[in-house]
Amino acid sequence: MSADFYQPNHTYSNPEHGWAFRVDALTTHPADGELTALGWRLFKGEWEPYAYDRGDWEIGQLAGWTVEQSSRPAADATPGPTGRVARLLDAIRTSGGRWTTPRALRFYRDNVRELDHLPDSRLRTIARDDLRDLAAWGHLVRHEEPGRQFYTLKTRKDESR
Repeated sequence: MSADFYQPNHTYSNPEHGWAFRVDALTTHPADGELTALGWRLFKGEWEPYAYDRGDWEIGQLAGWTVEQSSRPAADATPGPTGRVARLLDAIRTSGGRWTTPRALRFYRDNVRELDHLPDSRLRTIARDDLRDLAAWGHLVRHEEPGRQFYTLKTRKDESR
């Protein structure tokens, strides 16, 4: 890994533009070998999973960003979903569609035995909060219709919004 490209455990930012990118890992494209940095981008006040390539690096050099090295490995700094939330995310990825609090509650009742002892009112709160958290972490997109909200899996098409 050379110093002429993003480095893992470093955050590149431009406070003037409200932008930051924390690099978790470097990878190469399987077909053409293009180097790509994977991590989290702060954009419009929201953190989202993101990838940058050589062209983005060159633009950043011109924009005059600042660089900070993290004191902790990226995997420790931003753990992914675990336990029931990881299972819920896997179900959403597998079945797709609109996910509401009642649908997540049904998934938990049918598939997560360690929650069987909870009353529906408590499990409804957990399901609602887990969907909200998955959206905040960049895995889902929240949608609203009159009297109803639901979540869908975030796609590349959603990133341009």
